[in-house]
Amino acid sequence: MIPDYTVDTLANGVRLVTVPMPHLHVAELVCYLAVGGRHEPHEFSGISHFLEHMIFRGTADYPTSTELERAFESIGGAVNASTDAENTCFHSRLHPDYPAEGVALFASMLRRPLFHDMDIERRIILEEAREDYSEQGVQINPDNLMAGLLWPGHPLGESLIGTPETLARIDRKALESYYRTWYVPENLVISGCGRVDREQLLHLVEEQFGDWQGSKPPAVVAAPETHCGGPESCWVFDSDSQVGLQLAFRLPGRSDPRTLPLRLLRRLLSWGGGARLPQRLREELGLTYAVEANCSMMADTGYLAIDLAVAPENLPQAVAELLKVLAELRDQPVDAEELRAALRSYLFDLDFSRDQTESMAVRYGWGLQSNYLRTLEQDRTELQQLTPEILQQTARQLLCREEMKLVVIGPWREPDRKTVEELLRSGFLS
Repeated sequence: MIPDYTVDTLANGVRLVTVPMPHLHVAELVCYLAVGGRHEPHEFSGISHFLEHMIFRGTADYPTSTELERAFESIGGAVNASTDAENTCFHSRLHPDYPAEGVALFASMLRRPLFHDMDIERRIILEEAREDYSEQGVQINPDNLMAGLLWPGHPLGESLIGTPETLARIDRKALESYYRTWYVPENLVISGCGRVDREQLLHLVEEQFGDWQGSKPPAVVAAPETHCGGPESCWVFDSDSQVGLQLAFRLPGRSDPRTLPLRLLRRLLSWGGGARLPQRLREELGLTYAVEANCSMMADTGYLAIDLAVAPENLPQAVAELLKVLAELRDQPVDAEELRAALRSYLFDLDFSRDQTESMAVRYGWGLQSNYLRTLEQDRTELQQLTPEILQQTARQLLCREEMKLVVIGPWREPDRKTVEELLRSGFLS
């Protein structure tokens, strides 16, 4: 029987997780570096994302970004990357006949970047950052504003892209110092998924990464303690036809035993047209076109966020109905049939992921890097043990008014602001 995954660790600390999916006709290579927004000093906020961009600006073996991208394309690849609060991820599919070339390309990127054209890349990132600001230069990205409410004074409360001021401070010296600190063997997990061979992949990783040396990465600054001081809100006026709002609750980290119940609660709230939020706010009341709940969990903190947009005159009603839906989860056990339907959908998605190299790379590559390595069978077993009582208890404990935050952006009206803030203070969550 083929195991779900295997883990091998090189002498220098590089870890390889191999996920064989021999029925597929594609392979996926993913490299996770344990560095992101929470590791950044305030004066260089955005440097992890900046560094991710610069890795694509050419290497000792492929001096330009065009040459690098074409090298990936020649083996069926489409290389890309992303940066979040805790990780920087580089990934590409490739034809399963070319694992040697794929591993060598990632080694070239991660070990031998040239850091060419910093000023050009800075201009590109500034254009990306401008999407978060209004014409008046005011921050209007709800995720950034919410992060500031959830983790004030901590790197987690900063924008992942950074600000024009912090981006201007990042020079070559700062970038290379940050690179040497965090792009080190002990900080790297490589995930190979799809039609891959463990022994072959281990040999290739040894060959390309085995002689890499670097110091131990610094300790991570813990998230600030929660104070449970009651609901907080942030209101930003912006000219638009709609008001966007994000309601969030700060949560414990992903190692908390309530993480899986939370993920199921999120599906009950917004997964599919029959979920509670779209059913109430869209289908029954016509208040919004789309509403979405998302759950983000880090090592020691996280949040559940609900996003929607409404006409300005509908803002108080939308917030009131949103709080009612959340209160119902806290006050009433989930109906048995609703729970069965949500579990069935969740279990189907787990089965579907067996044919998705990206899903397997996240589950096992990110899981290993994040100390949250769970098999499909673990999730299946624990999901089927969840009961209406467990879900209700989780909602009562974590969806509480003391940990509630609200961000509102758009052409809101002052009387509506007072109404909404009163709802937050004395509304449906106690």
